[in-house]
Amino acid sequence: MGAVIAGIAADPAPPAPGAAAATSTSTRTSGTQDPLRALDPAYYVSVLTGQVVGRSRKISCPFHDDRTPSFHVYEDPGDGWFCFGCRRHGHTADDLAAALWHLDTRGPAFLELRARLYELLLPGQQPPAAARRSRVDTHRRPSRRAD
Repeated sequence: MGAVIAGIAADPAPPAPGAAAATSTSTRTSGTQDPLRALDPAYYVSVLTGQVVGRSRKISCPFHDDRTPSFHVYEDPGDGWFCFGCRRHGHTADDLAAALWHLDTRGPAFLELRARLYELLLPGQQPPAAARRSRVDTHRRPSRRAD
């Protein structure tokens, strides 16, 4: 029994916050302009839930009591995560953070969500929507009045 256990590697340590997270070379996610969509799901799940995603890629679900880990974290960023207990799922850090932080994924709440995720997962980078919004605000055309 000891020889079998000796050959098994320990679970990897979670990435340090702000460290460059591994990305996938999947055809579904390559070419994306959004760095959050390219993050390894194990990285953002670890940061957002505070749980280490080990070799099994399963953790206790943050949405329900979970005696046996049922929250599966996929390797490909396009696949995201899925809980086999409560059936919650998502494909991005946006989906998980919105559910954990009780924020909407539309309108002003989405802009807040993205800003918080960039600050937490990609410090020093600006969300594309924020950059686009500030560019639009400075180049806005005067509104036309209907007579």
